[in-house]
Amino acid sequence: MWTSHFLGQKKMNVSLIRSAANVQTVEEFKQWTRIHIRPILPHQTFSCGYGHIHAGGVALDGVVAVDYPLDHLDTIRNRIGGIDTPILRRWLATREPQLFDPDQPWSDIPQAWFDSYCQHQLGRTVAHAVYDTERCVGTYHSFHRVEEPLGERHVSIARELVPVMHEVFCRVIEQLNATNEFATQLAGLSQPEREVVNWLKVGKTNQDIAQLLGCTEGAVKQRLKRMFEKLGIENRAQLVCRLVEHENQRPLGYGTKYL
Repeated sequence: MWTSHFLGQKKMNVSLIRSAANVQTVEEFKQWTRIHIRPILPHQTFSCGYGHIHAGGVALDGVVAVDYPLDHLDTIRNRIGGIDTPILRRWLATREPQLFDPDQPWSDIPQAWFDSYCQHQLGRTVAHAVYDTERCVGTYHSFHRVEEPLGERHVSIARELVPVMHEVFCRVIEQLNATNEFATQLAGLSQPEREVVNWLKVGKTNQDIAQLLGCTEGAVKQRLKRMFEKLGIENRAQLVCRLVEHENQRPLGYGTKYL
């Protein structure tokens, strides 16, 4: 029985890793959870957070919400803008998957948090996290509106599922950080270089740009070469792709960020 269970879980992990091979962006991560995670742990809404490990614990930097009521997160923000939840606090105390059923609430949960939880109909919840000391990063994964009564099976699934999700999520965050670095590099371009970027963005060719700037096509190519070196990219197609990612990134606000 246990051998069969182990082989089944191992097969699930291999399948998930393969399905996530090309997941690079936050939107791709969200879609991956809808298509590949929900069939394994049936739920209707999901959120995951990431933060940096420090001497006092983990500072929650951002949250990815998948079909999740963001109003609830706004309600439970603390005074410094962080997200405060008793489910995460209990995980930090035990380092074990947490099962929460609002029909059988814990005795020590804050009433305001519970009222918001019920108002947004988050239902049965399975939550687990990873404390990654190698990366100095922690991730927290919370599955809500779980469709069946909670039990040990959900604990087992969370233990197997969340470490795989952690690896994919960390890759997405690393890619997001690279995008933020690109924004800094972009801001460091000169005004003439930013003008060239704007023409590239609307599909102008080197010849078009040369005519617009009143210079030779060779001069445009040299300018592009210098820009590519500054931005750490290889060609104009990659530049346009990075520009699209940069412009689609949601502005980040105060405290914990929603992605």
